[in-house]
Amino acid sequence: DLHTNVHIDPLPIEDEIGESSQLTNQQQKILAVQRVWENYRLHIFWFMLYQFVVLAIFAERAYYYSVEREHAGLRRIAGYGVTVTRGAASAMMFTYSSLLVTMSRNIITKLRETFFNRYIPFDAAHGFHKVIAMTALFYTVMHCVGHGINFYHICTQTANDLTCIFREYYHLSDELPKFRFWMFTTLTGVTGYMLVLVVITLYVFAIPYARRYLFKTFWYTHHLYIVMYGLLILHGSGRLVQPALFQWFFVFPVCVFAIDKLISFSRKKVELVVYKAEKLPSNVTHLQFKKPTNFDYRSGQWVRIACLALNSEEYHPFTLTSAPAETTLDLFIRAVGPWTQNLRTVYDPDNPKNRDLVSGNLVYPRLYLDGPFGEGHQDWYKFEIAVLVGGGIGVTPFASILKDLVYKQQLKTQLSCKKVYFLWVTRTQKQFEWMTDIIRQVEEQDKNGLTDIHIFITQFYQKFDLRTIMLYICERHFQKVSNRSLFSGLRSVTHFGRPQFDNFFEGLQELHSDVGQIGVFSCGPPPMTRSVEAGCAYCNQIEGPVFIHHYENF
Repeated sequence: DLHTNVHIDPLPIEDEIGESSQLTNQQQKILAVQRVWENYRLHIFWFMLYQFVVLAIFAERAYYYSVEREHAGLRRIAGYGVTVTRGAASAMMFTYSSLLVTMSRNIITKLRETFFNRYIPFDAAHGFHKVIAMTALFYTVMHCVGHGINFYHICTQTANDLTCIFREYYHLSDELPKFRFWMFTTLTGVTGYMLVLVVITLYVFAIPYARRYLFKTFWYTHHLYIVMYGLLILHGSGRLVQPALFQWFFVFPVCVFAIDKLISFSRKKVELVVYKAEKLPSNVTHLQFKKPTNFDYRSGQWVRIACLALNSEEYHPFTLTSAPAETTLDLFIRAVGPWTQNLRTVYDPDNPKNRDLVSGNLVYPRLYLDGPFGEGHQDWYKFEIAVLVGGGIGVTPFASILKDLVYKQQLKTQLSCKKVYFLWVTRTQKQFEWMTDIIRQVEEQDKNGLTDIHIFITQFYQKFDLRTIMLYICERHFQKVSNRSLFSGLRSVTHFGRPQFDNFFEGLQELHSDVGQIGVFSCGPPPMTRSVEAGCAYCNQIEGPVFIHHYENF
């Protein structure tokens, strides 16, 4: 069936893939839930445990002010409003403090190399950071609304009664203290008002749109966390309702975060020489620079760089495309925002500023480097069957992995991974010619058929398009005659249109039915990674190997 092959063509075999085991809808749902639990049981466990701890902290303070302080003055005046605000305050102290742990990248990278990685999903640290932030925001809103109600009740009391309740704040006047008194003349009120402004600024500029198009604003506003923690300490030290408690939640996370920062400061102030810079199609810039002494990393890891010609304090994350065995480090950076656009201009070989006036040689601005940092892609070798899916510039981590694979094959290193499927999804392969060169090198070194590479060119239509059918016929005929693709010159199979991941993964289940788990690693735009996730979820409803998906969006 020509249309079926054009539309799917998931594997380089002509055999029909057998039908999957027939399951009822109820059995498929049960199996899907089991697979979700199997894939994300650690994530679910730690999420539930964290939320349970937060609720327990909230409940302890709420119980104290509801029962043990039932007949206290403030409790009698404000009712259960003080119960809610005190519980929410303690929950906020814990959540805002634990945010620091999730951003201790160096320590997390070291820990994921230990046995702790079996029990803690360190790769989910960034996602967990967002979960904690939203939890903290929920309790912040609860705390603010509760205090608004409390202040209303407080403002109805006489000055003498308030003097008995708030002994730290003696109001030398027979005039009834109004809301503005508690808000703007007490330490707790002033810092609370400032905290609301800081938190609003932090969250507004942390939304995806701001991070993508206003990164510099996001970068500077996110550093207001230092101001926020300082205000939190002052906010509790006012002792308006109870003694300060924030320091007890804060001391351990801030120590961990401080150690992590010291690790970064110890290495990221070393200026690195840029040996080579290239302007490539699709607004991609290639930088090759010096590898620092004692810089050990694994394929698939990422680093943060700062350009001295732009801003030595502004760091941006990029995945390394060089292999660990190479003597230099390589980055391929696509210009999608102001900073990356400026970087492309700064490292333009035709820029007169990069030409030495005496020798005439190219001399590029130097870089600061922070890293490496770990992520799920570096675990590809732990699976017998690994599927790598790269879309657009998201192919960069897999360039490093494929280079590393070539190097290990040259050394005849024994690998636990028996088969690697690489799916490259690109509008046209001409956009990333550098990746074509890496694939060609892999094909030449792969003597044992370890890799199976598929290129999907998405600029062509998929369904019932005469041009696509003719291209497919020419491509397949040329492949049979010369064992190479007509379009890429590679032995890899070239497809037209977007990959159908559910069909592809179902085919893998048939081919590798004796394998327990198949690792899927994707990096690219969110629509692509969502399609990969949907394909994994679909096939996880079918009996066979379990697909475990690790993804990274850009």
